[in-house]
Amino acid sequence: MKKNAKWRLLFSKPENGAENMAVDEALFTLGEKSGYDGTLRIYFWEPACISLGYFQEKDKTLNLPECEARGIDITKRITGGGAIYHHAEITYSITTTLPSPVVPANVDESYRFLEEFIIKGINKFGAGVSYRGNAKPMAKDFYCFVRPSKYDVVKEGKKIVGSAQRRSKNLFLQHGSILLNLDEIDTMFSVLKLDCGIEQAKKEFKENVTTLEEITGKTPEKYEVARALAGEFEKTCEITLVEDKLTPAEKELSGTLVKKYTLT
Repeated sequence: MKKNAKWRLLFSKPENGAENMAVDEALFTLGEKSGYDGTLRIYFWEPACISLGYFQEKDKTLNLPECEARGIDITKRITGGGAIYHHAEITYSITTTLPSPVVPANVDESYRFLEEFIIKGINKFGAGVSYRGNAKPMAKDFYCFVRPSKYDVVKEGKKIVGSAQRRSKNLFLQHGSILLNLDEIDTMFSVLKLDCGIEQAKKEFKENVTTLEEITGKTPEKYEVARALAGEFEKTCEITLVEDKLTPAEKELSGTLVKKYTLT
């Protein structure tokens, strides 16, 4: 590891989908100009939001009138994959330049290493989660979080954390979601276009996905969990985290990008 590497810690206030995704892209694009070796951002969503994979089309994926009626925001991610419902979760992003001592060059190794801090952080709350390491594709994968990936964090095979990466020349982004509870599962499935009935979809989801609340039997305080994650990131990566804010250039770029990510 680079000695005395200084990383920035961003605790973002809850934002809508377009603002959250615009900030992630701004951090990714301007990584060389942040003044830090990298940035760990922890953030939340308000209102509830469906994010689409970069190549998905909202008309083919979502029940748009239902989204509007329920006040569900819609955005897309800079990364691929399928639709994800964001609300009762903690979301993180890691941005840095490559090569980086914190990001192994091998993709598999980078996921494994960068999710160590998540595993250690939520295990502080008695979760007992681990890295999946291998997975077989499902015949039906109507919802991104149901899709098994070898990069998942799981509890007895059920997914609690899903992550994705974007690399471009010397720039790096990894972001992902840590599920806290499933209180809004009915709302989530009401706005998705499904190949099966809602009850069947919910059954399949619950068989393959879990949450911190389900595992521990306790309602997690999201900011307490977020602080634990930041502490474990600092220890795992052997860096110093400095809590800070966006630079003027990042604010300007993210403001420009909001329109790109606004799909409602």
